[in-house]
Amino acid sequence: MQKKNLAALVASLFIVPVAAHADVTIYGFLSAGIESVKATGNGNSANDYTSRTRVSDYNSRIGFKGNEDLGNGTKAIWQVESSLRNFEQGGQSDNSSTPNATFGTRNTFIGIENADFGKVLLGNNDSAYKVLSGSGNSALGVDILINTTAENFGKSSVNGRGEERLKNSIHWYSPNWAGFKLGASWGVDETRAVDPSNGSATDAKRLSLGLAYNQGGLNLSTAWDRRYDSAVSGDSNSVGTGFSGKNVSLYNIAGSYKFDFGTYIGGYYEWATYDNTKGAQLKQDDWMIALGQDFGAASIKLGYGQLGSLKNVSAASNGDDYKAKQWILGGTYDLSKTTQLIAYYTKITNNAKANANFANDAVYDTGLGTSGAKLTSGNSPQAFGFGMKVAF
Repeated sequence: MQKKNLAALVASLFIVPVAAHADVTIYGFLSAGIESVKATGNGNSANDYTSRTRVSDYNSRIGFKGNEDLGNGTKAIWQVESSLRNFEQGGQSDNSSTPNATFGTRNTFIGIENADFGKVLLGNNDSAYKVLSGSGNSALGVDILINTTAENFGKSSVNGRGEERLKNSIHWYSPNWAGFKLGASWGVDETRAVDPSNGSATDAKRLSLGLAYNQGGLNLSTAWDRRYDSAVSGDSNSVGTGFSGKNVSLYNIAGSYKFDFGTYIGGYYEWATYDNTKGAQLKQDDWMIALGQDFGAASIKLGYGQLGSLKNVSAASNGDDYKAKQWILGGTYDLSKTTQLIAYYTKITNNAKANANFANDAVYDTGLGTSGAKLTSGNSPQAFGFGMKVAF
């Protein structure tokens, strides 16, 4: 009898956890390629990133998600998503001296979902700006080669400079209302860093709103995002960190249409205003157009994006020096439902004071392997690559 009871107890130790977590879904993908890259043109060959071959990870990830039915159409939901980026070099990126492919680094949250009011999330998640009117909206599709080196949406890239994943944040996303979806995000500032110039605490919170519409092949969207207590210096076209009490506002509109015969056309426009301690409010816009055509399992993609002149710079500066543009030509071929081949060529052309970079697998000509890694202004990155993606 004792042996039978012991056997039953041992068996229960394995059965109970399986039953308790039967709803867990494991998902993700591994993707990488081999490419030829370089970045030159700054006027000083000592700062060139000379042509070389590299193996690049295409934003690989693994995630776990699940839900529990609470009744009356309501569910408790959760997700833990981790980056496997740079798996080709042990999780260490080119702008870090330590591995950064750690647990829970991507969209990770707990929340409630209801068919009538939508879902509320708490944790670390993409903003409504990104999810509904940027690279996070797969139906919109304006980031035509997302997750590859040819991706062009990111806060230091040519387009989609308002995109962000918000730590310490709360989000609401509506259900689908006759094709419309709404979203709102609030990222709180728990740190409240002290401004050394006056001893006051900052409040670097962030608010984000998004609206998307889908009807058949038609997709339209718009979004607004506001960052508090951050600004841009008069000599930079990227968001700075040393100007407390100043704000950045970003707006975008986007649209796309995919015809039944596989032709895709899309467009995106974004504009930003940067409060500036050194003079008038700075302004800069960016735009892009994208085309695509499906041929059975194959798809050809073409995109062009441009970062505009920085307006209201000092009289000693030229706003056109902050302009940049990017060409993207690529294609995919589906070997199966989960395996895809990828090929692309992309080039960013930076003017003298611009340093727009690839959103994924950025190029750094200075300080490789350290947190101070950077691309010299005026250097123009380009890449030609071929890779593979396997989803699970």
